[in-house]
Amino acid sequence: MNDLESLQEMYPYDHGTRTFTIPISIERYEDFSLRLDPSPASKRDLAPDLVDYLRQCSDEIPCRYPIKLKLNICEDKRDSKREQNCLDSLKNYFQHEIFVERSDIRHRRADSLKYLLVSFLFLTLYIVTEKLLLIAFFSEFLREAVLIGGWLFMWEAVSVNFIEMDKHYETIKKLNRLIQAKILFIYSVS
Repeated sequence: MNDLESLQEMYPYDHGTRTFTIPISIERYEDFSLRLDPSPASKRDLAPDLVDYLRQCSDEIPCRYPIKLKLNICEDKRDSKREQNCLDSLKNYFQHEIFVERSDIRHRRADSLKYLLVSFLFLTLYIVTEKLLLIAFFSEFLREAVLIGGWLFMWEAVSVNFIEMDKHYETIKKLNRLIQAKILFIYSVS
C-alpha cells in the first residue's frame, strides 16, 4: 500500500479534483472559536484544539494536494451570518500566522547578515594578523580561534538562509492551503 492509498483511507479523496477532505465535527458554531475571546466574531482566535487538528491534518496531506474542510455541525438550523463569521475567523487566523512566519523570516535574514559580517570580519582579521604577529603559541592560538569563529559564523549564516528557511516556507505554503480550502457546512441533528 502506498502513501496515497493510506491517506485515502484516513481522509475522503475526490479523484476528479484530486482533493482531500478534512472532516471536522463541532456541536455549535461557538466551538469554532475561543469562548473567552471578547473580539468581534470575524476577528476571533480559533479554538486551540481545532488549530492543532487542522495543522496535524495539513502536515499529513502533501502540499501538492488541495484540501477541503467539511464542517459537521450538530445544529438543525443554518445561520449564514455565523457561517460567514467562521469563514472570516479561519481566514484571519491563518493570515495572521502567515504574517508571523514572514516576520520571523525577516528577523532570521537580518541575523544571517550579521553572522555573515562577523564571519568576514574574523576571516579578514585572521589573514591580516598572519604578517603582524610573532610566532608564539598564544598568538597562534588566538589566530586559530579567530579562523574557527569565522567559519562557524559563516556556517550559521548558510544554515539560517538555506536550511532553516525551508521549514518556514513550507509552513506558509500549508497555511495558504488552509486559507484557500473550500469549506462545506453540513448540519445534523444529534
